[in-house]
Amino acid sequence: MSPIIHIAGTNGKGSVTAFLRSILENSNFKTHVYTSPHLTRFNERIRLNSKLIDDEFLNKLLEECEYYNKGNQITFFEITTAAAFLAFRRVKSDFILLETGLGGRFDATNVIKKSLCSVLTPISIDHTNLLGNSIKQITKEKLGIFKENSMAIISKQTELVKKLIKTEAEKKKVVLFQESKEWKVIEKKLKKKEFIFNYLGKKINFPIPKLYGDHQIENASTAIATILSLKNINIDKNSISLGVLNAEWPARMHNLNKGKLSKIVKKRFDIWLDGGHNFHASEMISEVLDSWGRKNIFLILGMMNGKNPVEFISKLIKKISAVVLIPISDHICIKPEKIKKDITENFKNKIDIVCQRNISEALFYISKRYREGKVLICGSLYLAGEILEEDGFKIN
Repeated sequence: MSPIIHIAGTNGKGSVTAFLRSILENSNFKTHVYTSPHLTRFNERIRLNSKLIDDEFLNKLLEECEYYNKGNQITFFEITTAAAFLAFRRVKSDFILLETGLGGRFDATNVIKKSLCSVLTPISIDHTNLLGNSIKQITKEKLGIFKENSMAIISKQTELVKKLIKTEAEKKKVVLFQESKEWKVIEKKLKKKEFIFNYLGKKINFPIPKLYGDHQIENASTAIATILSLKNINIDKNSISLGVLNAEWPARMHNLNKGKLSKIVKKRFDIWLDGGHNFHASEMISEVLDSWGRKNIFLILGMMNGKNPVEFISKLIKKISAVVLIPISDHICIKPEKIKKDITENFKNKIDIVCQRNISEALFYISKRYREGKVLICGSLYLAGEILEEDGFKIN
């Protein structure tokens, strides 16, 4: 197979992958991509030389995997990962961007024996039912993607995570390129729409991404550090800049003011969508809300079982005017009434908290009760996919 860049972490994996893909494409490299979950249709998970896999080829691959599996027990993610690897083997490319599904050590993507490099985005608490209840346990799972005598690019991490990374890197002889050591963003010039990036002592100016939010500058910088660290691969600054500027990643602080849902609120409300669903994501969302100032902000929230809505909303509760809770169709989600009860019991803030049956009713409720403001829909990537479909958004 082609050289693999293997990406793990708790937050920012998808965005970093999107930046890497965009940079490589703008450098005329043929690039395969494997990500999860999908938003509106499964084909989004597998890109062959930047195009979504077509239904006919995908069906043939899955049938072949089923045949060779011979009815043995296998998960949905395992068999679809096998299909992706089969596709990558049969269609030539220059690079493969491989995003872990969950954790790293026992993730289905980690059957690879070697990688060009590993990338670790910020690690925090998530999927505790599968990865462990502590940062230490979760980090050890993520570090499972490290390969002997390889290289790893490390995003901003806590001190504990850094220590664990150092120990594992020494054990496996992994060369590290770490944020704040080998590279970092040293200045953001918002008026000039650029940021200054320091890589091994060299200062380089890059454009601020179109992807919304300060955290996307950090995600872009991780991708840039990865590209600059690749041996014997020369990608010029202009291609990197174009890649950073042109990267797209739906449902990450995604504005929905041109779709079907905006008609419900009759342009009196600015609608945003984000797939954030854990505490670290809520910290980034909180920074975005701060940048919105004192405008009325309304949160529409839906969360999957196993998530912690109280922890998620703790950073946001003082910055919002109302919370509208909705279920997530066709998924095992926390009932809105349960989230309402937990929020009411844990916070003294006297804000409007209601439950509605779907996104249309939630938006109608806000537009009827309030005059204007900003609406943020978040809490789950599965919910985000449902919202994009409702809005008529298509991913190509």
